[in-house]
Amino acid sequence: MMLSMLVAIIAAVATAGVVEGQVAQTPPMGWNSWNHYHCDGLNETIVSLTADMMVLSGLKNVGYQYINLDDCWAAPERAGGGLTPDPQKFQNFTGMIAHIKALGLKFGLYTDRGTKTCAGRPGSLDHEDIDAKAFASWGVDYVKNDDCNTPPGSNVTAQYAAMFDAIQATGRPMVHSIKSSQPVETAHLVSNMRRVWTDIRDQYPSMLSLVLHSVSSDLSQYAHPGFWNDLDMLEIGNGGMTLSEYQTHMSYWCILKAPLILGNDLTNVSADVLAILTNEEAIAINQDLLGVQARLVARSLLEHHWEINIVTALQCTEAGTQQWKYDEDKMTLYNEKRGWCMSRDEGTAVVVLSDCIANSTQQQWNYNKNTRQLHPVDSDELCVDVYQMQGPGVTVAKCKDPTQSPFVSGNQGFIITPIGNIRVNSLNNLCLDAGLGGGQLFVFAGPLTGGSVAVMLSSDTPANIVSNVTVTWQDIGLHTDAPYYVRDVWQHKDLGVFENSFTADVLGHEGMLFKLTPV
Repeated sequence: MMLSMLVAIIAAVATAGVVEGQVAQTPPMGWNSWNHYHCDGLNETIVSLTADMMVLSGLKNVGYQYINLDDCWAAPERAGGGLTPDPQKFQNFTGMIAHIKALGLKFGLYTDRGTKTCAGRPGSLDHEDIDAKAFASWGVDYVKNDDCNTPPGSNVTAQYAAMFDAIQATGRPMVHSIKSSQPVETAHLVSNMRRVWTDIRDQYPSMLSLVLHSVSSDLSQYAHPGFWNDLDMLEIGNGGMTLSEYQTHMSYWCILKAPLILGNDLTNVSADVLAILTNEEAIAINQDLLGVQARLVARSLLEHHWEINIVTALQCTEAGTQQWKYDEDKMTLYNEKRGWCMSRDEGTAVVVLSDCIANSTQQQWNYNKNTRQLHPVDSDELCVDVYQMQGPGVTVAKCKDPTQSPFVSGNQGFIITPIGNIRVNSLNNLCLDAGLGGGQLFVFAGPLTGGSVAVMLSSDTPANIVSNVTVTWQDIGLHTDAPYYVRDVWQHKDLGVFENSFTADVLGHEGMLFKLTPV
């Protein structure tokens, strides 16, 4: 299809420019233990092996440098007022750090602005000076500062400033990474990077929701050398997404100038995943010295119509396509805008829309107000699920136990609002939608050094749907008729010289990344 875009703005943001000798002049690149190992899997052997693989795999050669320990590195209690490594996990803590440094890598640790960390280890509240001095003495280069277990009425800015100032007082350069509880307008005064929102999960909707939250909050205006919007650690390689979705994940993080902090098992990484993580052309966009985060310059609805009309999970609005009527007696969910009922497609697990049929078990749903789960009427073991999808649609999957693993099962919990929105419990900006059965196209663009422009095209249609898209120079903010070289970053291929526009076929869930360079 020919894309006509009404919004195309690449604002020239004022930045201080790269400052020699200062930390985080480009988005930090490295690895963090949490996404894959969490608390129980973290230990000295894993950290040392990961550092070795950072070098042997070639990741260090393309810019990854930090080896960061997340929560649970510290002993359960302070010793003499100071933090100490957990002796069950780290028998030779300083030796491990020395090994990391000998490899030419940098080292990072985790703390919390509260009294305890999220896992219950000692926090840094009222211990900022002693903790910062300990970090400096150990050769720490990066401090991740969480926000669990803070006293009621805590002054967020004052607490983050206390650690930031304590770090500066040591004289040792350290990246200070903080959470989204700190207002973004002043975050650059107390940190070098700020999380944009909630924790990422290794699923496409979670990844995309972080991107769209960043867009809706207009966070790009705050990014500059020395301070970056942190979309959270990368999930690439952890197994919850397809390779195409991981490519999209990497593309978003690169063009949005997010820190590239790996979260996978580097001791067991496939060649395909490594190819995504070490794409030097994509990384060059992320590390470009201009330091300008790309903006969403166009977003349009793709009006594909497949053989079935699928229920989708889209950003919540008051649109009629998101307003459902649940009849507790008939146990049906009816969308008046479409005139259809929510149904299970026969022979598949997909949740679809179809003509309402009286007493059809395919259209009857039991809504459990306690667990907030939606069950097909004939099975309490199955639940409506937004994470098992292969597109923007919704499926029926085996129920998770919400009392045992709410972190996992939140994608099966739904809140029915007074206006009839069915809001996804764990993805606060997503609601079940009975729209056009299509998807959305996203176009991001941002300036690079030398007059070049990075452009990303992404579609959240199902993976087998192709959208033919033409992008004009005006669409991406180039007010010129001059010719540009267009290069496909993932194919490592020059597409040729183009004037005024170029065209690409965009697959669902596949992020395409291009670099446009003046001829």
